[in-house]
Amino acid sequence: MFRIIAKASAPALGDVRQLGQGDVVILDEDATERPDWGRYLEAMNQAITNGAEVCQAANWPVRWATGVDQ
Repeated sequence: MFRIIAKASAPALGDVRQLGQGDVVILDEDATERPDWGRYLEAMNQAITNGAEVCQAANWPVRWATGVDQ
C-alpha cells in the first residue's frame, strides 16, 4: 500500500503510523509546507520502524517500475 503526503492532503496520522513492511510513504514536493509537518515526521518514523519505506514523489515512478533506488 502507498500513501501520499502533500501540502493540501495527507492520510490520517494513525494510518501513517500503522504502515509497515511493503508499504511506501510518498512525499510530494510541498509536503514540508504542511503546518503539521512535525507530526507527520513522527508518524513516518514509526512507519519506518515498522518496515515501511519513504521516498520523494519525483523518485516514486522509477522505484515502482524498477524496484531500484535512483
